[in-house]
Amino acid sequence: MKKRAVILFGIVSLVLIMLVLSACGTGTSPTTSPPGAQTTAPPAGVPQVMTVNLAGEPATIDPNKASWAPERTIIAQLFEGLMGFNPDLTLRADTAKEIPTVANGGISADGLTYTFKLRPEVTWSDGKKVVAKDYEYSIKRMLSPELAAEYASFYYDIAGAEAYNSAGDKDEATKAKLRDALGVKAVNDTTLQIKLAQPRSTFLQIMALWPSYPVLESVITKSGDKWTEAGTLIGNGPYVLAEWVHQDRITLKINNNYWKQKPTLTQINIKMIQDQNASFAAYKNNELDISGVPAGTEKSIMADPALSKEIVRYNELVTFAFQFNVTKAPFDNVKLRQAIATAIDRDAFINNVRGGVGKAALSWVPPGMPGHDPNLGKEYAYNPTKAKQLLNEAGYSDPSKLPEIKFTFNNAGLNPVMAQFLQGQMKDNLGINIVLDPMEAKAFTQFINSNQHQWAWFGWGADYPDPDNWLPELFGTKAGNNHTLYSNPAFDTLSKQAKQEMDNDKRMKLWAQAQEMVMKDAPIVTMFYRERFFLVKPRIQGLTTTGMDGQIPGDMFWTRISVK
Repeated sequence: MKKRAVILFGIVSLVLIMLVLSACGTGTSPTTSPPGAQTTAPPAGVPQVMTVNLAGEPATIDPNKASWAPERTIIAQLFEGLMGFNPDLTLRADTAKEIPTVANGGISADGLTYTFKLRPEVTWSDGKKVVAKDYEYSIKRMLSPELAAEYASFYYDIAGAEAYNSAGDKDEATKAKLRDALGVKAVNDTTLQIKLAQPRSTFLQIMALWPSYPVLESVITKSGDKWTEAGTLIGNGPYVLAEWVHQDRITLKINNNYWKQKPTLTQINIKMIQDQNASFAAYKNNELDISGVPAGTEKSIMADPALSKEIVRYNELVTFAFQFNVTKAPFDNVKLRQAIATAIDRDAFINNVRGGVGKAALSWVPPGMPGHDPNLGKEYAYNPTKAKQLLNEAGYSDPSKLPEIKFTFNNAGLNPVMAQFLQGQMKDNLGINIVLDPMEAKAFTQFINSNQHQWAWFGWGADYPDPDNWLPELFGTKAGNNHTLYSNPAFDTLSKQAKQEMDNDKRMKLWAQAQEMVMKDAPIVTMFYRERFFLVKPRIQGLTTTGMDGQIPGDMFWTRISVK
């Protein structure tokens, strides 16, 4: 299973993206208005146009194929799925009439069959009705081995999904048979039924993600890979793709056939300025309404009399940590790992390296998400005396007896400063000399994905707000994103039970035990919860941010924005 590279920009490798980006963010308190509702009345005569920066070209805006960012920022404006998230990240029915439950007949008693009733008023941007067949086509296309969708494994609980998605080496007849056997069926125009191979307590949250959004078969059949170009793409979201000048800009305009209340913004101009300094300059020159800031300038912006009033700052569901390869000496020694976790001054890291932006992290699952435990990991609070004691217990009363330790990192952004900070902490607090091993981004990603590292930096961000998006895929034995190579059969058992447990209280207790187990075994050293830090022009009203925003603040709820 792949996931949002929070800094991760895309799944390519969570690790990779996380390392490349620095702390940019957004913020405002979420509103409680219904989906699509306007939060402010725009003044008469003011053009309702917003200009933002995507910071790069999307690899694709095909929902079935896309990764997290920057792709999802655009997709969220052009398409809508059966389920969605409210500003507080609770689940809501979107193009479905209601959230399926056992009580309303939407979920079978055994938790294996989901029945989605569709809103009949939902239309494509060309005015035609969106029907259940469109969802069936989209999900089956996303799972096809030819498409190689990065998020396909998220949907492996659907009956037959893994077998079909893994059938790339099979003949066409076999693949067709596997496709037909998938547990996805349009019962009629307004009813979609999905059958699972085993219960999955978070299946509805997974159905709120973009890979399962509907796409129109006739357009894809006619236009092939070009179906996502301006003038060809047909979606069911609040905006249409009016222009896409590749590597330069995207222009979105109102979808006149949108089924909900139409947004106030009539046009969104999206630029692709990759350089942080250039984006910041464009913001100061009133060419952008929202912008990140150059890494390391946060404190000066906070001190600026004018710009400080335009800061939007809030917590993101993102955690950064150091990861050990626990199969390589000396990090196969749990006491050594615990010693290092206790020897790092996280507050100094945030203040001196991160410009004061972010929150110290002693546990993995971040604040603002189910499963966060503010008391977990307190044994790793900065304590050099305790750290030295743990080092002695690890058998290294003389740190010079340690084998060579290399810390590998992506040599971009603030990462070199972070690495130097770590090197200093190890020398000052434990007497350990570490070798810094900088790499170019692509080489670093390949190095981590092939598990060649000894010690490295990484981050993770929420695809959906639940512990099962945070624990099994990083710490489960042989899990796709487990680059610590940590393996604990007891953890694996707890994870399997939690994934299938439909009672939420019991499920959360299982995840709490699983996270506690990971923290005790210390395959990682949690460092900080990322905080988003953006500048937003005062004329932008109704910005509604969440901890799962994509590339640009509030991009899940741009329909609420107006310009004054």
